[in-house]
Amino acid sequence: MIVPFLILLCAHQKPAISRDEYGVPHIQASTVSDAFFQAGYAVAQDRLWQMESSRRLARGRLSEVFGKAFVNSDREILSTGYTDEELQQQFDQLPAPAQQIINSYVAGINEWIAEPGDAGLPAGFAQNGFKPQPWTRLDSVAITIHLLQQFGRGGAGELRNMAALAYLQGQKALGTHTLDVWDDLAWFNDPDAIPTVSPGDDPLNGSHPSFYLPDRKTTLAHLAKLPKLSLMQLLGGIRMAERQQSTLVAENLNTPFRSGSYCVVVNSSKSATGHSLLLSGPQMGMRAPSIAHEMSIEAPGLSTVGMDIPGVPGVIIGHTKNFAWGLTTGEADTEDIFASPTDATGYRVGQQAKTFQKIHQILPVKGGDSIELDQTRTVFGPVVLNAGGAVFSRRSSFWMREMSTFGAWVDLWSADSPSSIDAAIDKATLNFNFFYATAVGDIGWRYTGLVPKRAPGIDPRFPTPGEPQYDWRGFLSTHEMPHVRNPRSGFLANWNNKPSNWWPNLDTPAWGKIFHNRVLLDALQKPLLTAQDLERAAWFIARTDDTWSSIQPYVDRERSAPGYELLKGFDGSVLDGSRQASSYLAFLSYLRQELFLKSTGNFLNPDYFNTVLQPSLILKVLEGHTKFDYLGKGTTGQAVRAALARLASAPPAPYRASSFPSLESTPIPYSNRGTYLQIVESNGKDLFGRSVLPPGIAESGPHSHDQSPLARAWLYKPMRFR
Repeated sequence: MIVPFLILLCAHQKPAISRDEYGVPHIQASTVSDAFFQAGYAVAQDRLWQMESSRRLARGRLSEVFGKAFVNSDREILSTGYTDEELQQQFDQLPAPAQQIINSYVAGINEWIAEPGDAGLPAGFAQNGFKPQPWTRLDSVAITIHLLQQFGRGGAGELRNMAALAYLQGQKALGTHTLDVWDDLAWFNDPDAIPTVSPGDDPLNGSHPSFYLPDRKTTLAHLAKLPKLSLMQLLGGIRMAERQQSTLVAENLNTPFRSGSYCVVVNSSKSATGHSLLLSGPQMGMRAPSIAHEMSIEAPGLSTVGMDIPGVPGVIIGHTKNFAWGLTTGEADTEDIFASPTDATGYRVGQQAKTFQKIHQILPVKGGDSIELDQTRTVFGPVVLNAGGAVFSRRSSFWMREMSTFGAWVDLWSADSPSSIDAAIDKATLNFNFFYATAVGDIGWRYTGLVPKRAPGIDPRFPTPGEPQYDWRGFLSTHEMPHVRNPRSGFLANWNNKPSNWWPNLDTPAWGKIFHNRVLLDALQKPLLTAQDLERAAWFIARTDDTWSSIQPYVDRERSAPGYELLKGFDGSVLDGSRQASSYLAFLSYLRQELFLKSTGNFLNPDYFNTVLQPSLILKVLEGHTKFDYLGKGTTGQAVRAALARLASAPPAPYRASSFPSLESTPIPYSNRGTYLQIVESNGKDLFGRSVLPPGIAESGPHSHDQSPLARAWLYKPMRFR
């Protein structure tokens, strides 16, 4: 059962926070309220400037202190986000213990803001000519919601898909086969994609929910209901729907901007020690200072240690005395774009006339005039595009429900069994892969969040007509969502891959035969696994290409071709300084061009060309499993030889591994790892963890970079309670 927290309302004592040799704060308090007061105080000591940037990003207030360069990000947030009143409503809907946790955390932040005086504030305040205002609970609510939306949402790619189809329709080489190519690019379900849970372990394999997947007739009828828009008309809506401006700014401000992550859990039957194991690597971006923070918190009914996010109370990934857990982004389609026709007075839903909801807002701009703007909403959600006689609104399954996921975290911290863990995480409204391993040897996984039940008769890859018959029909229940406890295989591994074999891509063609989770599984092939095997897996996947094993057979058939010598002996390792690695990556780029450029063109942008024409599609062409004949009169062998010949004519420089910044010295190589990495193992009774958070816990001072040497050497430090 979940034990309620004992929260006593009392005057907070001045924090006496213990820190270890890496500066990680370890909090021990007589009440949960006082523990979170100390947590807020500690994180403000370490990251106040980052927190200031984060709250201004989340609330659309960057331009107020940083000027015109941040207007587009603020405009995006204010045009699609919540009002202060709505943030307050979400706070008010939380249970009292969760509310008190936030209030205590906020009080601790303000204690630190008031304590050091101007001279003790981070340098960014003086450099930009302002002082921090008192922290509010709405600041933490806004940061929490922004974080959850960044990593727990998926979909809303329908305008992007409209643009891709419009582009393809302009390619003369395709003739009448545009939709054949489109179906190749945006497949619904690849049976060869490796899921998180195998069919033999999937409790829903014989009774899973069904998804309506359209035939060609349905697709044509759906497209006929949508306005014809040009690429230029669609671009602004795509940026708004996908939050491109604010995501770019988040990266520059060292706040969460990437979504990804990998996780492995091993139960007692698959463990060489007979005890459970967990590896978690949340991939949120590698920056200096780190996007994440870490701490331990102990109070009556609460003992947790691990990763937190500055501005958000509590540990998000870590372990308690009872279990360890990790999260990865789920990538489910939880948002849709709805298209509604407009008229002189508003818009229509079916035959019913509607008026827009307008929310007037003022955006102060440092060094310039304030900007007045209106957020426009339909019954479906914020409008992201108005063009072609229609408005396109983004509808989110989690709208005004995000903070329920924070409430789920609060319950998790006191869960003490698989059943109570499941009961807590089932309250999550955002889409994650949630993995856990208990101290006594159990493991489990739940695919969380609210996934819409979509109406038949539409193609989910394109904007949904804003008519009553095409509206959502509720959400999948928690029991209908993919899940498993103690699978017969003895372990579970995920790197944002397909959850179950019956789960479709819908509007984003992500999961195919080639996907990076295959590399993670390749690293876990031993009959019995140890914590050292999980550590080696994290090292291995950072240095291994996920396409080579599938493409290699086609390359090896052309051993006599010019250029093959540059790939001879390549095993998929992408090591810094390797000429084979750079040669293979160049070859793969040339092969993509040889297969697609004549028929599809370059999609107006080399990066988009590489993104749209995924490795799984390259493999399908080589296997002869596509609707459109991309080879024409040529053969697979000719395409491979042509790519090898281009490689031979211009051998590339040695491979340079991607790196990430360190405040210590030179950048750290191999950035394809977790922002924070933790490995937790059990002895059958207790849990023991190791973690690393480069470059360090603080923004400045000796603890700002003292974990960089660990990260450079792929070493870890103990996860401790006080």
